[in-house]
Amino acid sequence: MPLDDRYRLAFRLYPYARSADQDAAAPVRHPVVVVGGGPIGIATALDLGLQGIPVLVLDDHEGIGQGSRAICFAKRSLEIAHRYGCAGPMLDKGVVWNLGKVFYQDRKIYDFNLLPEEGHRFPAFINLQQPYFEKFLVERVREAQADGAPIEIRGKNRVEAVEVRGDHTILTVATPEGDYRILADWLIACDGAGSPLRSMMGLNFEGRVFKDSFLIADIRMLSESFPTERWFWFEPSHKAGASTLLHKQPDDVWRVDFQIGWDVDRAEELKEENVRRRLDAMLGPDVEYELVWSSIYTFQCRRMKAFRHGRVIFAGDAAHQVSPFGARGANSGMQDADN
Repeated sequence: MPLDDRYRLAFRLYPYARSADQDAAAPVRHPVVVVGGGPIGIATALDLGLQGIPVLVLDDHEGIGQGSRAICFAKRSLEIAHRYGCAGPMLDKGVVWNLGKVFYQDRKIYDFNLLPEEGHRFPAFINLQQPYFEKFLVERVREAQADGAPIEIRGKNRVEAVEVRGDHTILTVATPEGDYRILADWLIACDGAGSPLRSMMGLNFEGRVFKDSFLIADIRMLSESFPTERWFWFEPSHKAGASTLLHKQPDDVWRVDFQIGWDVDRAEELKEENVRRRLDAMLGPDVEYELVWSSIYTFQCRRMKAFRHGRVIFAGDAAHQVSPFGARGANSGMQDADN
């Protein structure tokens, strides 16, 4: 789906620029190279750079990702971001929630409060679209760079090959102006669930792929029908999905997540009229909304046997994947960076 302007958020935060390494007579050696400019890669680089450890981030894009994707950021992730110095804008922008309800059809069968005690610095969760989370991390990197933190981010630098040696790795990096090579004392792979680095190194990723599909629809609506809580329906009476999840995000955007089954035509399901058919069945004919973004995902529960292989460390989705229910994906990756 075409993205709303408020989701674009200046995507090209680190556009491609030629580096001195590309003109060097021999491959330049770096203390730490992070592959992947998503939230886990940037958080890892920020953590290292704030400790005075020189770190280079290589990202095949030129900025933050498109679409809301991860939206629930937990108390522990906010505590880590606070240590980095960027929790403030996340809290200011995010939607705070602690309460949740679970329904069977139209009947409430369970409710919960994730933070019933007072006196905590951070809430149990905030809802914040992943592009915002990434943007605040990158903005903190820029502040840290201005203060002398040795962090460099190179956009449109895609790792094409990796050769693991005893005390370093050799990387072949593709750019719009051709390939070049660098050395890394330590390599940290934060390149996502599909992890090209993991494949290049011939490493296993074991576990289970769940044969089910889930349709995400982010919509902008002004409605007082739903409070700022996490609502989940099993076998909802509207029958727009086998289960349905509803969350509020910033900018009056709501996340709706429909369980739609395994044997579906994804291209057909993503047609706007079919997405709207499900939304209309759930919300009713009188609720006005604007469709902002949609996607279909299938989740996996898989992990590597070991996250460290000599001087190469895997983190985030590159190392492990879990069901998105419970908001453990990006949050567990933030804890990888902290660890």
